[in-house]
Amino acid sequence: MEGTDEIIIENEKQAWNLLRQVIDNKIPEGAQIKFEGWPVFKITIEGKDFDGSIPTRIMPPLLDLQKEIYRIYCQAKYNTEDIRGLKNEERELLEIVVVVDNGSSIFSADLGSALTDIIGASNMSGTEVLILLLGIGFYTTTHLAWKTWIRSKERMHGQDVSVKLSEEETKRHELLIKATQQSPQLNNRKEAISNVKNHLAKKLKSNDNLKVGDIKIIDGTRAAEIIPPPRQEPEEVRIDGTFIINEIKFPRLYGEKYRLSITNIHKDQHFIADASPRALSGKQIKILKNGGFGVKKVQMEINARLKNDVISAAKVVSINWPE
Repeated sequence: MEGTDEIIIENEKQAWNLLRQVIDNKIPEGAQIKFEGWPVFKITIEGKDFDGSIPTRIMPPLLDLQKEIYRIYCQAKYNTEDIRGLKNEERELLEIVVVVDNGSSIFSADLGSALTDIIGASNMSGTEVLILLLGIGFYTTTHLAWKTWIRSKERMHGQDVSVKLSEEETKRHELLIKATQQSPQLNNRKEAISNVKNHLAKKLKSNDNLKVGDIKIIDGTRAAEIIPPPRQEPEEVRIDGTFIINEIKFPRLYGEKYRLSITNIHKDQHFIADASPRALSGKQIKILKNGGFGVKKVQMEINARLKNDVISAAKVVSINWPE
């Protein structure tokens, strides 16, 4: 074989064969590698919230995935994870396309052209770049990678492994592990891709189904069993309205905060709020005191922190008499 040999990867089977050749150092010297039709990232999420629309809860993990695809490209082509230098045409080459249908949304990206572009421009050695690119293709697009991800989550939670691998899948998994052990870059990307899968699965509701290609991988009920629910962070909210000051506690020292027990009369909402004399004018402090003494209606603007539908902290930023 001469250096003009061309190897075209059009499907997953050919990609596994190429990885075996790379590991065994059997790639012809100077061979030209092209990816045409593989790898194609495609996931489908089905559920009542996906009937002609995409729920906002799904957007953060999809944005994470898009950024990870950008990082993979930059790592392989430019030896950096900084995606700020990506050209517009490169972003278009890597863009996840969304197709919204009745009861489902399809998210896909054909990464073949991007991988071929990387091979021609990367500063990595031929073996290094092929192991990285093939490994990324397997970890992001194959049923095997998603199945082994589920198996690892089940083991992590001390559960019986419910997903079985065929003999061929077991051999391929062992080959992928061997490749990952040879490539620190691939190992890093593997962990990042796993985190994206975790994030995406956490966003599934009980009746949602996630498919890779056309095969169901996991539903929201199973995802909740093997992945800890996300820690709910407090949400910063603004509460403006008409209030009654039920009780007011004055500061013991000059400059300290007033503490108010208040009721939002339109929402029948009761909570505690702090008012700092540094944040309010002298006129507003006077309204605050008069409103408290006279149990009068006042108009307030409040910055609050909401967690599990409960106001855990609130600060008065403005107070006035109703117009």
